[in-house]
This record gives sequence, structure tokens and C-alpha cells, in this order.
Amino acid sequence: MSKVKQFDSLSTSYVNLAALLRHLRQQGFFGSVHVTLNQYEAEVQINGPDDPTVSEINQSTREAEQTAGALERLLVHAREPGGVITVYQTGDAPDAIITEQAPEPNVESDLFASQVSQPTEVEVDWSDLLDSAGKVIGAVERAVKSSGADFESSFRAACIQLGDDYPFLDPTGNGLTYAAKRVTLDYQPASNVFVTGLTECLRRVINKTAIGKDSKRFRETVAIELAVAARMRPTGLSEFMSHLDQIAGTRVL
Repeated sequence: MSKVKQFDSLSTSYVNLAALLRHLRQQGFFGSVHVTLNQYEAEVQINGPDDPTVSEINQSTREAEQTAGALERLLVHAREPGGVITVYQTGDAPDAIITEQAPEPNVESDLFASQVSQPTEVEVDWSDLLDSAGKVIGAVERAVKSSGADFESSFRAACIQLGDDYPFLDPTGNGLTYAAKRVTLDYQPASNVFVTGLTECLRRVINKTAIGKDSKRFRETVAIELAVAARMRPTGLSEFMSHLDQIAGTRVL
């Protein structure tokens, strides 16, 4: 399937990627959007109004990988200036309407509102969210320690791995601090970015520990700990509720 380059060298310094993707979907566009930034690269496949798929490109192997939270990570990276956006239209797809007018910069978009919400301070109770985060981390911590593994080192390693994508996780910075089942933040990212980043961090901790013949039993232990933590709070675990299965790698509730 051939590709025809439509836009070349659009810059993230002035193009709002979320608005661009939304515009293309509304126009019934078929093709892909390639985004290249410093040490990060991804491609969005767009098939008209259908949900797009995002593939992140491993800088070492050049292999494309589709993983949970890829869209959120791409939109976070695309806020950085100096990145290059290239739009390709599928050559043999039905004619799509695409204009030369780029989306206005710095305009908040409701692109994929169900997936990437941008809640305001009024909508987000950060006290409740941070308390939920502490309970979620605490549940994972108990499960990991019950297996005899070192939770602290695994959690720190996962935070370091994700620090570029989610700066609030970087332990060398002044972001997230976890101690005694409590989470504090020196600054607040978008709530969906916070939940997605922490979910991926804990998922990696679980995956590292769940190795060997007892991996199924360990994941079940994680699920039980998370379920107990959820039932102990009147509001459950807030915005983490829909991510619990992803963290444990098995059904929780």
C-alpha cells in the first residue's frame, strides 16, 4: 500500500498534535502521522473516523511497539518544542479531504475525550487521587514483599525507566514521593497522565516479580490486595479503578 507525503516538517513548536489528529479524523483521512522528537519516535495510523492506533518506535531496535498508554505518552512528548511531524496519506485509499491550514497552536483539543481527558482542577480531587495512589502502591508493595522480592528497588527502577515519558516519576527530580502508604507530588501533571504513568510503573514492577512457575499465584495475590484496598475506601480507588486489571495482569474485581 503506497503512501503519499502530504505535510513534511511540521514542528511541534507550533502545531498542536492532538488538534491535528482530531482534524484528520473528522475529515475522513486515511494514512499515518509520524512524530519524531529527541529520543522518542511514534507513528499514528488513522483510518477515517475509527479509533487510531499508536506505535512507538524503539530507538535501539527500530521495531514498532503497540503498548498501553502509547497515545497518552505521544501527546505528552508532542508538547515539547522542536519535534517534527510528517503526514502521509494512503495512496490507494478513498480520497480524503485535507487542507493546508494547520490546526491553531496551543488550543486545547478534546481529541479522544474518552481516552485522554483533560480534567480541570474543579473536576479533580487531588487529595482523593493521591490517597488512592498511595493505597494502590501499598497493595502492590504488600504483594511483592510477600513473594520475598524487593519492592523498593523494583519500584525505583521502573520509575527511572519511565522518567523520560513521565517526568513526575523521575526519582532524580522533585516529583512523586512514596513512603508509608502515602504519595506526595511537588507538582501536578494532568490527572490522566498521572494515572497512566503510575499504572505503567506498577505494571512493570508486577511483571518483573511475576517470573517463574508461581507467576499466576503471585498475580492472584496482587489482585486480592488491590481488591481489598478498593473495598476499604468508600469511593473505591478513584480513577485507578479501571486500571487495576492492567496493573495485576489478571482480573481484580
